[in-house]
Amino acid sequence: MAVTVPKRFQPMKCRACERVITPNASLAASLGRRLAIASRDDCIYRCECGAAYSNARKEDERELIAASPEANVPKQVREGLVEALGQALNRRGRRKKRMQFCFETSDDAVTWTVIRGLEEQGRLDALVAPQRPQGEPTLLIWGVPISGPRGAGIASALTEVCSSLGEAPGWFTEPDVIVAWQDQLVLVASKFQSGNEVRRKFRGFERYLDRPDLFAVSPDEVAADGYYELTRNWRIGTALAESLGIPAFLLLNLGPPEKIEVDADLFGALVARSPAHDFASCSWSDVLEAAQPIEPWLDRYASDRHRLLYWR
Repeated sequence: MAVTVPKRFQPMKCRACERVITPNASLAASLGRRLAIASRDDCIYRCECGAAYSNARKEDERELIAASPEANVPKQVREGLVEALGQALNRRGRRKKRMQFCFETSDDAVTWTVIRGLEEQGRLDALVAPQRPQGEPTLLIWGVPISGPRGAGIASALTEVCSSLGEAPGWFTEPDVIVAWQDQLVLVASKFQSGNEVRRKFRGFERYLDRPDLFAVSPDEVAADGYYELTRNWRIGTALAESLGIPAFLLLNLGPPEKIEVDADLFGALVARSPAHDFASCSWSDVLEAAQPIEPWLDRYASDRHRLLYWR
């Protein structure tokens, strides 16, 4: 017996190759009202080219899901991506990370593309402009050494810091980006579509609030405001800089202003800022503008994602 496709699911044009995709009627019927997807197997729209789409009722709200992580970034930054995803410090999260990387709204995909683009141009210093840190930078993404002379040592020190704070092996914190110069260590907490994680009074806060000198308010107040991810990165980054003997540490919250600006201001008031450890926030546009002129491919990539560029 033929399965009828619900009226709300009609053929659509693939945005990747412009083929017409006929929805999977059997899958649509089996899913019923459950439209959320856990993997590509749940996608009603899957194209011959490999692209798939989320199950939103309206065509223009369906999110493109690339066939592979490499297909979701420009060819200029595909080298090393699969290896980095496979070695991400949070071992338990690797499978989910790889799957989510394929979504067109992926924070990780934007982070990888822009940071690798800056690295290839020799402009990682745009993250701290107008400062000019000393020496050759070392870059780690998700705790994985990417380039620079100190990658292995920094990765090892990061693991030791996470362990010393009582994090469980397999669940270690993996900062989105670490860049280390001789005199400056930067941890980047980056966002594209999502905002900063808020988990008020989460019991996991306790292990990251053992240094009152790093905060401008009481531990209870930090936990009550709930900026768990930023707090975790603040504590780990400070310890990592001290372990490596790097005199200055900066935690940088990078993302679209409408997603992070208010939260960044609130979190900034919670921490004890000093020349030895500081916090700042900025937009992707700020960083890309500081790196001008950027390569044409990176300019096109940013221009296609309006949340990355604001000056045009």
